[in-house]
Amino acid sequence: KNGTSSYLQMIVPRLILMRELLSEQGSIYVHIDWHVGHYVKVIMDELFGKENFVNEIVWRRTFAHGDVGQGAKHLGRLHDVILVYGKNPDYILNLIYKPYEKEYIEKHFTHIDDKTGRKFQSVSLTAPGGAAKGNPYYEFLGVKRFWQYSKENMQKLLKEGKIFQSSSGNVPRKKMFLDESPGVPLQDIWMDISPVQGQAKENRDYGTQKPEKLMERIISLSTNPDSIIADFFSGSGTTGAVAEKLGRK
Repeated sequence: KNGTSSYLQMIVPRLILMRELLSEQGSIYVHIDWHVGHYVKVIMDELFGKENFVNEIVWRRTFAHGDVGQGAKHLGRLHDVILVYGKNPDYILNLIYKPYEKEYIEKHFTHIDDKTGRKFQSVSLTAPGGAAKGNPYYEFLGVKRFWQYSKENMQKLLKEGKIFQSSSGNVPRKKMFLDESPGVPLQDIWMDISPVQGQAKENRDYGTQKPEKLMERIISLSTNPDSIIADFFSGSGTTGAVAEKLGRK
């Protein structure tokens, strides 16, 4: 009843209990909006430790709308925030990759391997930081540099046909083949998951219902099969349904 103050009085003791229940490999995701996001961030830093902060995920939860046309004096508010903390540095994180877009492939994978016909892009083999970071220095294909790999591993890459040298004397680079590239690592801005629409099959007419795709991503990122998932604000039951589909408890 007292706005932000009441909310914080409600959430703090619950967050304390959640931390106690969290596995040593566990992560906690707290979904909030612009009203209280900055307050909860400070509280989470205190309870879980700044060093255990993982990400502030920006989720576009709605589409463009005309608040200004209705007299609102602010920019359209389209996103919510999901704060992610680990119990400690050993939290589970299963990286997710998204497929490259066609434009990215056309721009970056511009080379064709002579022997196999596979598309590739060339990436640097040199080592920024040089000796200060313990990188080896030697001559390879007529070029002396600090390299990312040992001489033995560079010879192995050369034998496997994974070294690209545009012409004699130029700095060799590594061939990154398109068919061996997992894609773009997931970033902290999520614009590809739409909110639950009124006509959607999964809609349960719950005011803050999360899309199944959102929960699939979160659960896949931070848990393994047979991990235990806890949703302390059960809502529409989406978390439980998705956890079961993914083989979690």
